Amino acid sequence: MPQAALPTPAEQCDVAIVGAGADGLTAAALIARKGLLVLVVERGSLPGGRLVTREFHPGFRASPFQDEIAAIPAELHWALDLGRRGVIFLPRRCSTALWGDRQHVIAANKADEVFTLGARRAEEALCWAQQPGSRPRWNRLFGGRGAHRAPPANPWMRKSLAEEAGTSGQQPDSAAHLMAAAMAGRAADPFSQGSALHLMAPGIGSSGTVSGGLGRLAEALADAAMEVGAEIMCGSAVAEIRVSGGRARGVQLTNGDVIKARAVVSTLDLKGTFLRLLKSDGLPQIVAARVQNFRTAGSRARILLALSRGPRPANGSREMFDGPVFIAPDADSIRIAYGSWHAGALPETPPIAVRLVSATDPSLAPLGAATMTVTLGCIPHRRLDGPWSFEKRDQLRAWALSRLEVAFPGITTSVLGWEVIAPPDIEEQLAATDGDLDGGEMAPDQMFGSRPGLAPFSPRTFLRGLYIAGGSTPAGPLATGAAGAIAARAVLADMRRR
Repeated sequence: MPQAALPTPAEQCDVAIVGAGADGLTAAALIARKGLLVLVVERGSLPGGRLVTREFHPGFRASPFQDEIAAIPAELHWALDLGRRGVIFLPRRCSTALWGDRQHVIAANKADEVFTLGARRAEEALCWAQQPGSRPRWNRLFGGRGAHRAPPANPWMRKSLAEEAGTSGQQPDSAAHLMAAAMAGRAADPFSQGSALHLMAPGIGSSGTVSGGLGRLAEALADAAMEVGAEIMCGSAVAEIRVSGGRARGVQLTNGDVIKARAVVSTLDLKGTFLRLLKSDGLPQIVAARVQNFRTAGSRARILLALSRGPRPANGSREMFDGPVFIAPDADSIRIAYGSWHAGALPETPPIAVRLVSATDPSLAPLGAATMTVTLGCIPHRRLDGPWSFEKRDQLRAWALSRLEVAFPGITTSVLGWEVIAPPDIEEQLAATDGDLDGGEMAPDQMFGSRPGLAPFSPRTFLRGLYIAGGSTPAGPLATGAAGAIAARAVLADMRRR
């Protein structure tokens, strides 16, 4: 991937963006095309953030943090010209819930609640600012008439996930399938009030994978930003957001270099932005207290497996590998696993989902071999029995393989290599507080306009010139790139007014 020339210390730019993930690169592309000087600072060696694909074993590649992302709004996909840049989404052909004596399969061409209910809820949330009868458009969230009204009250926002699945007319196996898909890699009590909110943020099996892995999407977004003049500085971390005269004035890097800017866009979560990047004298006490109380729910662990051959299911056909496979989902087991996670203990049976990513994208494994990803939910970031050690990671791998051996006999003997990614690894590599990829716990008191430090339903913060774009924004968990696009529009509007 081409890299932009590094700026000199104390260089002046119009907008400094912290983080070169999907939202940061989207914001950079939309702002830079208006002729402003944009610098994106990324701590990783390559742009993309969670949108990376890497080789974890010789010849075997996978996206380490997740296999798929929330859907990109169609208008945004078009505006960034992602099709011309080679971004091809591979839709799932099916989704399978697998038990020892049975399976439940949902074909992609069937309008099943497992994949349509959440999409409808997400569309409602993203389009709450629309006038009745108007055509939903993601860019209407940017501003204009009705842009700061509260979303309409919907009873389902306070429903439990189990209740929503039950009232949707689902049979027990189908309802368990629905809950497993919504909760994949997450921790929540499916019987608690408000847990139905997880249906809005896609879990696994709802948006499709990217041909070549998520890293291909990262390359396309970086290309879109650099094509219009944005600069991307990789391998540099932001230590502090510089504040003077009651507004953000730029960023200081960990090596001491200062980048002056008229506006700063942070794609870190609320705690990362306000508590780590702002000095205490620039953070109002009431905001600091609310941000401290903002709950994060990092609970995802991932295991990447290099297999000498494709697995053989004990029950069902290999066609199930055209989509995600949820191993023995059960609402009561999820609830028990959540209780263990909440106590800092490793659950006896955490929710598990697998995906044979090389089945739909053969480029991710050598000919005749296979790459499989395993996503575990309700895995605590901080364990009561001490920090995550190599031995504890290996125990998690052994437990997961024992579960997989029941569903796919002989898979253990085909394992050539692996990589275990625990919640602390996600925090370290992505600067995501507690390893939470959603930017905060998805609960009624934390969603939409209840984000501390932000103006209601806006990327603007209490500090002039500082904007938030990422998972902690109202649109963050619902659609990829939408939070970055919203922040870009706010930055451009404020600069025009000034």
